[in-house]
Amino acid sequence: MPLRAKVEGPVMVFEEMEVGEEMPELRVVFDEDMQGRFLAGLKEENPWYSRESPWGGPITYHPLLDDAPMEATMHRYQYPFGFVHAVQETEFINPLPLGKPARITTKVVDKYEKRGRGYIVIESLIVDEDGLEIMRTRNHAMIEDERVREAAGLGLLHVPLSSAAKYNRGESGEDKS
Repeated sequence: MPLRAKVEGPVMVFEEMEVGEEMPELRVVFDEDMQGRFLAGLKEENPWYSRESPWGGPITYHPLLDDAPMEATMHRYQYPFGFVHAVQETEFINPLPLGKPARITTKVVDKYEKRGRGYIVIESLIVDEDGLEIMRTRNHAMIEDERVREAAGLGLLHVPLSSAAKYNRGESGEDKS
């Protein structure tokens, strides 16, 4: 994990997070190569993801989109230590044809404290280019303000390893990976 000496955006701090805050819109397209590498690693051999499915051709393996809420948040904020996932809820609504572009909108829907730790709840909606709902996902993530502030003060921020290379910013088409 590379260390950074300079923050390239605001640092994520629990007490400054606002319920209702929208994260950057992301866009993603999965091709056979990207999906194939993921499926090979999992030893997933279901033909729906590589040949034919009940919906016609191959479909995108939905778990590839599971990290959308956290990735969208990392496009807005620096968070030097990665998230501690507490809860994740995912609703698979429709299949996404492999190679069809998807758009991801994300916002902070709640925040709370538990055992002296701050948690944010981030929700994403994934739709295809025609507006068909594909998936909804909701994550509860713990944020440690004291550790973040200490690291930022020392200039010791690092970026966690991520699958962010598959995501592009939606509003300007700017690739943030």
